[in-house]
Amino acid sequence: MSLLQELSIPALAALVFAAAFALGVAIQHGTTCAVRAMSELIRERRADGLLGFLECGLWALLVAWILTPEMAVPQWEPVGWLCLGAALFGAGATMNGGCAFGSIARLGEGRAEFLLTGAGAYLAFRILDALGRGRATLPEQSPVPENALFIVLVGLPLLIAMRFLFWRRPIGVVLKLSLLMAIIGIIGAFVGALHQPWPWMLALRFIGTSDWMTGLGLVGLVSGSIANGIVRGRFRLARPKLAAVRDRFTGGMLMGAGSALVPGGNDSLILQGIPSGSPLAFLAYGIVLAVIGVLLLTVPRFNVH
Repeated sequence: MSLLQELSIPALAALVFAAAFALGVAIQHGTTCAVRAMSELIRERRADGLLGFLECGLWALLVAWILTPEMAVPQWEPVGWLCLGAALFGAGATMNGGCAFGSIARLGEGRAEFLLTGAGAYLAFRILDALGRGRATLPEQSPVPENALFIVLVGLPLLIAMRFLFWRRPIGVVLKLSLLMAIIGIIGAFVGALHQPWPWMLALRFIGTSDWMTGLGLVGLVSGSIANGIVRGRFRLARPKLAAVRDRFTGGMLMGAGSALVPGGNDSLILQGIPSGSPLAFLAYGIVLAVIGVLLLTVPRFNVH
């Protein structure tokens, strides 16, 4: 039995909130975002941000290997719905101006209109429920890959070396990004080990049908991002323009529809899918990134990062 299963309810709740809060701080600190990373690839021909997400997944795998013999993994089939969902999520994230991680980071900057991202996603979840579509099932416990430790020990140094050698980034910048990805991967996986459903897009999917601790995790995540934004002087409340309100809500609906069909957003793919080694998770994440890239190239107003 995992030590986490022996925690009392108050201790578990405190850990969930504290870990989710710390995750919000980390996400806001680096404004981690797949849309931003793809924009950097297009504008500056640098993929080190994208490699960082693989690092994040490897750290999540290490946490799963240490804490428990099993890890929560969404069921990715059927393939057709997964591909459609990934494309919808990528399109929604681009229109929204931020992925699942990026939306939380923007809230920490005082961008209150990103609350509409969650509202749009929630509405999409409920519409799909009414239509009988979408995967409304909790992640299943799957065995951690037997060679998990070997993958981590080989993969992490390799990714760091690739970022340094291919893009000639200063070693301080490389290590800072690696540290940030380590923190997000470790804490994000830890919250998921404490309580499911998680990450936040998946948690939002089950609000109203899951227990109160799911909502506690969401509150902790947003609170951490806002707290970090205030401390660092990034938090600036301003009235959003009508176009921003439209893009956040519409983008959120597309992200929600995509998340329900995959199932899971890019946060689930990074913290659960990639660590599990599922080929379908890698396929879905590739489609998400490809759609983001195409839209950034063809619709200039989206490429504002």
